[in-house]
Amino acid sequence: MSVSAMKKTRLSLALAGSLALAGGLGQSALAAGHHDEPGAGVNVQPAVATWTGAVPVSWVFVELLEELGYNVGNPVALSNPVAYLAISEGDAHYWPNGWFPIHNPQLPDNFGDVATIFDPHCPSCGVQGYLVDVASVEQYSITGIDDFRRDEVRAAFDATGDGKADLFGCPPGWGCHEGINAMLDKFELHDVINHVDAGYSANFAEVMARIDSGEPTLYYTWGPSAWLLSLTPGEDVMWVNAPGIVEEEAERSEGVTGAVTDPIEMGFVAADIQVVANNDFLSDNPAAAELFRQVSLPLLWISAVDQRMADEDLTDRQVRPLVQEWIADNRDQVDAWLAAARGAAQ
Repeated sequence: MSVSAMKKTRLSLALAGSLALAGGLGQSALAAGHHDEPGAGVNVQPAVATWTGAVPVSWVFVELLEELGYNVGNPVALSNPVAYLAISEGDAHYWPNGWFPIHNPQLPDNFGDVATIFDPHCPSCGVQGYLVDVASVEQYSITGIDDFRRDEVRAAFDATGDGKADLFGCPPGWGCHEGINAMLDKFELHDVINHVDAGYSANFAEVMARIDSGEPTLYYTWGPSAWLLSLTPGEDVMWVNAPGIVEEEAERSEGVTGAVTDPIEMGFVAADIQVVANNDFLSDNPAAAELFRQVSLPLLWISAVDQRMADEDLTDRQVRPLVQEWIADNRDQVDAWLAAARGAAQ
């Protein structure tokens, strides 16, 4: 079976039982003249990313689209490449979890002809990089990934006995998986570092266990996320320098809390979090398109909700009331977004 066929099979299974798209992708609002609910009569199928920090973002857009009258189906959790394929083929209408530029390699060919990537709703919010436990940073004088070329460092971080330091990273299909491997390729580090690419929750559980037991640990993480709050940079762990995949990603960031140097080379640009949507859907639904332009979400709130998901073992559904509380607390701003969306539909 071809890769494309496999992706379509996975997509069909994921979408089975979800909201049927009555009238096809581009069904325009049946009540176009209804000012308060320009989306009345239109069915919308969102996609959501597979990491937990994507969940509160997803529910914000569901809530606001429903206030505009849209009939929004349950967000379908898809891996990044499958989500972008779904958007391009019209099987999903939008996805609010694009991380750019790191997701650029995962876009289908000619994606810009069929879909729109909106300006960030959380600019430079996708902080990501590599961390080492504080004790090991001090014991081995670690300042960056290059230190893992040293025999004593590599041996200390070798959990599997293969002679390489273990880097607990990301599963296949995630942008960070490709980013980590690209760094290891470009800087010829495969003989030095083993990328442990299991599921992220399993990887992080192993990270926590190793650090709790005092074992040297190197891992990748990102924010907004509960992961970044579970092991606090500057207290439990330290950001270490890493080479960038391409020249423009080798920028050095200043004032990063918990970094071994200031400035520090994180190895990744701080990603913009952006809505991606199908162009046919957008052209038939200007209210939705304008909403996607208007919404702005705070990094700390996303991280805090993600932390509660971890601490309280909340399901995706249980996150929705937290989103409703945030909307109520920010009603004036939200109403301004909705007014702009309603105005665009007239």
